[in-house]
Amino acid sequence: MSGSPPAAARPRADALPDIVVVVMDCLRADDLAGAVDAGWMPFAASLRARSTVFPRAVTPCSWTVPSHASLFTGLYPWEHGAHAKSNLKLSPDVPRLPEQLRRLGYTALSLSANHLVSPDLGLVNGFDRAAWAGWWEPYYRGSRPVRPPHLAGGGESGTEHRLAQVRGGALWRLLKRSSRSVYRYPFALDAGGRIVQHLRYPGTPTDLSVSPWIEPTLGRWLTEVPRDQPVFAFVNLLEGHEPYYPAPEIATGLWSWLNWSGTRQDGVGWLAGRWVPTASEFARLHDLCRGMYRALDRRLAGIVRVLEDAGRWQDTVLVLTSDHGQAFGEHGSLFHMLQVHDPLTRVPLWLRLPADEGAGRVAKGWASLIDIAPTILTRVGTPDAIPTSGLPLERLVEAERPSPVFSMADGLVWSTIIPDHERERLAGRRLVELDRVLVAGYQRDRKVVYDATHGGFRWFDLAQDPAEDHALPSPTNDGASELTGELERVGRRLLESRTPQTPADVEDRLRSWGYI
Repeated sequence: MSGSPPAAARPRADALPDIVVVVMDCLRADDLAGAVDAGWMPFAASLRARSTVFPRAVTPCSWTVPSHASLFTGLYPWEHGAHAKSNLKLSPDVPRLPEQLRRLGYTALSLSANHLVSPDLGLVNGFDRAAWAGWWEPYYRGSRPVRPPHLAGGGESGTEHRLAQVRGGALWRLLKRSSRSVYRYPFALDAGGRIVQHLRYPGTPTDLSVSPWIEPTLGRWLTEVPRDQPVFAFVNLLEGHEPYYPAPEIATGLWSWLNWSGTRQDGVGWLAGRWVPTASEFARLHDLCRGMYRALDRRLAGIVRVLEDAGRWQDTVLVLTSDHGQAFGEHGSLFHMLQVHDPLTRVPLWLRLPADEGAGRVAKGWASLIDIAPTILTRVGTPDAIPTSGLPLERLVEAERPSPVFSMADGLVWSTIIPDHERERLAGRRLVELDRVLVAGYQRDRKVVYDATHGGFRWFDLAQDPAEDHALPSPTNDGASELTGELERVGRRLLESRTPQTPADVEDRLRSWGYI
C-alpha cells in the first residue's frame, strides 16, 4: 500500500496471522470519517476501502486508562476494576489478550506514545517487549528520536531521550512548569521545538509527530523476530491528543503561526470554571486538532510500510480504533472524561483482514472496544481463551447486537486529577455537574443515560436527534425496563467500588499532562 517494494512474504509455519492494533488516541468517529471524506487522509481512505467499518462503535469509558484496559481484556471497567472509582492500575490477575496470544506462540509488542500505557498502570502486562513515551513528549517536539525513552523486556538497555537524562535538574523543572501552562500559552514550547528542529535538521520540513521513535522501533523489533513466528503489535498514536500545535498545513507562515498559537487550550481553567470558551474558541480548538490529521495519516502509512518491509502485511489482521473521543463545546464540554455524549463515546473501528477479506463492508450492529479481544481470539482459533463481555465483530456485520452496549464516565479522580489545594475552585453546581458517575446504554437507535450519583434517566433517539439535544419521555415497554435495570446495576457496581489508590509518581505524571 505504501508504494515501496515489499520484502518476500515470510514462510508460514501455521495459519496464525500477524495482528496489529492501532489506537489513534482521542480521535472521534465523525472526525476521522470527515477527514477521510474530505481528502485530508488519503492513506486512511485507501485503508478504509480495504476494511470492514463499524460506524456504531463505542468506547467503554471516555478516558485512557479504563478504555485501554477494556481493549486488552474484553471487559467493561466495572468488571476489570481499572477506573477512577477503584484502583487505576489494572490488576495482574485479570486475564489479558497478549498473555493468551503468547501462549499460542506469538511475540507481543507494545509501543505507546501515551505514557499512561505503561507498567505503572498494569497496561503492558503480558507483552514480551513494551516501549512507552515520556510524559514530556506531547509538549517538546524539537528532536526526532529513533529509540524510545522507556523500555521493558527484550534485554535492551533503557536508553532514554537526552531530555529524560536531566531529570531533577533546572531544565527538567522548567519543562514541568512549562507543561502545566502550555495549555494556556501553547506557543512557548512549540516555538522552542521548531527552533531546535530548524537548527538540528536544516532544510527538512517541520515534524510535529509525537513519539516519532515508534515506527523505527517497530521495524527494528520485527527484524529480531523469526520470520515464521506470528506477532501481536499494539501501537498508540497521540497526534489527536491535546495540546495541539499548529500544523504546517494550516499555519503557512510566521503570522499565521502566531495567530493560531494564541488559541487557548486551558482544560484546567475550564474544569475549574475560570474559563468559559466562546463558540469561536471551541471551533478554533477543533480546527487545530483536525490540522494534525495529515500527520496522523503519515504515521498510519509508516506503520504499514514497516509491516510491508518485514514481509508481514499480507497476513496481518489490522484493527484501527481510538480509546475515546474528544469534545469541542458540545454540551459545553471540553476535551475528554466526565461525560458520555457521543463526541466522547463514539470511536472509529475498522477491521482489515488478510488479503483484504471483507473489504468495503459496513456493519449494522453496535460495537465496542470490548469486542476487539474476542474478535482476535476467534480469528486465531481460541474464542473462549479468556472470559470477556464482548462479541466477535463478525457477528455484528449483518445483524444488530443482541444486547445493549455500554459506556461510562467515572467522575473526578480527587487523589490524582484534583489535589486538595485545587478543590476549592470546584464548588456548588459545577462540582455536582462534573463529579458524578454516568452510564450510557446503546440499543438500536436509542441511547439511555443514567446518572448513578444523583439518579435519573435521559432517553435519546439517535436517528432523529444525533446531537442529543432533546431528551425524550421514558418509554414504558418491557425492553425499556430491562435496559434501565441494567444501567442501575452497573451504576451500583461503580459506586460501591473501593477508594482509589494511585502511586505518587503516577499522580505526578497525570498532573503534568494538564489534568490539574
